[in-house]
This record gives sequence, C-alpha cells and structure tokens, in this order.
Amino acid sequence: MRLGILAPTRGVVMQSARRPPVDECWAMARLADEAGYDAVWVGDSIVAKPRLEPLTTLAYLAGITTRVRLGTAVLLPALRHPVVLAHQIANVDQISRGRVVLGLGVGWSLPSAEREWAACGADHKRRVRRLEEHVQIWRMLWRGEPVTHRDGDVELTDHTIGPLPWHPAGPPVLITAANRGEMLAAQFDRFGRLGDGIITEALARHDRTGVGFTLCVYTTVRMEDDPRTAERVTTEFLATYYGGGVHSRGTMGLGPADVVIAALQRYAAAGVSDLCIRFVGDDQLAQLERFTTEVLPGLRG
Repeated sequence: MRLGILAPTRGVVMQSARRPPVDECWAMARLADEAGYDAVWVGDSIVAKPRLEPLTTLAYLAGITTRVRLGTAVLLPALRHPVVLAHQIANVDQISRGRVVLGLGVGWSLPSAEREWAACGADHKRRVRRLEEHVQIWRMLWRGEPVTHRDGDVELTDHTIGPLPWHPAGPPVLITAANRGEMLAAQFDRFGRLGDGIITEALARHDRTGVGFTLCVYTTVRMEDDPRTAERVTTEFLATYYGGGVHSRGTMGLGPADVVIAALQRYAAAGVSDLCIRFVGDDQLAQLERFTTEVLPGLRG
C-alpha cells in the first residue's frame, strides 16, 4: 500500500487568510519527497472551504520536489471551464514530468456546495454531467490533434492546446464514488467509462478491462499519546474545517503509534492500494515528522 500525505492547504488558510503559513505546506512536501512517501495531495474549494488554489500549488510543489506524485484529492472540475482546465492540467503535468494524478469529484449535495457553485457561475444541478464533459474534452485535447466540438459554453473549431501532458494518455483520473445524493450504480458506471479504476463490470462494459486500477482512500490521522486527546483535537479541527458538523467517514488513526498503525493496516487488508493521509491540528508538520519516525517503519515492515 502506497502512502501519500495531504498538504494542509485548507489548514493554513484556516490559521490566516491574509498571511497563511504556506511554508508548512512546502516543508511537508519536501519531507514527504525525501522520506519515501508516494504522493502529496491537495484539496479543492473556492468559497465553501477556502484554501490554496490546487493547480498553482501543485505547480509550485513540482518545482521543489523530484519524485512524489502530485495529486488532487479532490478537484471539482465543474467549477471551472473545461478547455482552460485542460490547458492548466497539461501544463502542470509537463512541469512535474508526468507526476500529476487527478482525483475528481462532483461535490456534495449541501447548501454550502450549492452556494459555492452559484458564486462561481456554475449550475450545481449539472455538476455530474459537467464532470463527464470535462474529462471527455480534456482527453480530446490531450491527443494533440485538432478538435472540433460544440456543446454548451464550449466551442472548439480545429483547436489544439500546448503543452500536452507528459504521457500521451494524460494524467491518471480517479473518480470519487459513494457520493451522497446520487445512485451508486450511476457512480460506478461513470467510473467505468471515465476513470482509471476498480468497477470491473462497468470497465468491461465500456471496453476498459485493460486499465490498471488504483484504489485510493482518504483518511485522517492525529498522533497523541492519549487517544482521547487525539479524538478531541480531531473533532474540534474538523468542525472548523467543514464549517459546522464533523464529516468523518471510515477508519481514522487517532492516538499513539500502535493505534495508528493498526487502523491503517485495516486499509491494506481491505485491498486499498493508496492512502491519502490528512493530519489535523495547527502542527501538521510536527505530526508528519512524528508519523515518519514512529509509524512509517511499522507500515513499511
């Protein structure tokens, strides 16, 4: 199981929107690159959960790292224009020499999400179809051949973009599943058509059985000698992080090293190929340092 970390692009803005301590993000990325982690991930939100903008952040991370993959967990394409986003993604992929991984989502069916879509001039009700349109347009443009395509606000007439992604197929696309407010079968079908992923029946139905699969799970870790302290810090942090109620899903590693190791090993036993670890608190660099010293060897062994 490969291990990656979530850069605290939301956490630093929670500390200060005017002068966020961005050096913590850069220090964590460098440590992950040097310590043998597989990936550094960034999240996405514009006004619902403000944070550093994901693609410009990944471009900077590409310049200060050499080997870790650089991923979005997750990017919300429907908030942006697909042609512009195709160009931006390809550019970051070139700068990083093919290290970009695209985790994509459609967002939640919550009032805060609806307001975010409205603020960005996007239709929240069309966000699922819009995500599909994005991936289809990206892949057309990333082939490097002139594209003619008209649909809604997209009008391409023998257009190309440059640079193209580092690899001809473009960055891997991981599409979220188990979204609230949407039938699971529809999510699996979309995953089979567009994602580089797991749903075997859907993949076969769309002639994509040869595609390699990555099952990436996003989880939360807080290291403390006392598990109760870890739980309290996590609850308080996530309440602010999500702007109200705590949205905790799945197994979290909260407590000393042995507790965290046991929690994360459950993912490996379940067949998870990749973990995106989100640390909580205002001391996430220190959390990563402790995790690297106390937990990483146990997971690697």
